[in-house]
Amino acid sequence: MTETRGTVFHDGGCPLCNIEINQLKRDGAAIDFVDVSAPGFDPAALGVDLVSARYWLHWIDQDGQVFQGYEANLKMWHATGRVRLARVAGHPWVRPLGELWYRLFARLRHPIGALMGRKQDPV
Repeated sequence: MTETRGTVFHDGGCPLCNIEINQLKRDGAAIDFVDVSAPGFDPAALGVDLVSARYWLHWIDQDGQVFQGYEANLKMWHATGRVRLARVAGHPWVRPLGELWYRLFARLRHPIGALMGRKQDPV
């Protein structure tokens, strides 16, 4: 059995987010997946409220350090073997654009999901 390298807290109610999460699961990524949209989810482990937990992707590494948003993506990609992607996305010239894209995506993902026919849980 592969040792877990971290835990990703993701919004299972986001069809776009689920594309990547489901691919990581199919690839057998050695991480734990926690759906923050599941009934009874308690965001206390993240130290944030439920709205923040659902809005931003969160990553907790092996040492218990919490990362959110774009930084959480970089950490997740690195831990799941997508090291090259993490390096390119973290490059000083690419990172500001990536962070901007992430904030835009976080804001628009539920309306986009609704266009895809997925009923969204209001946050």
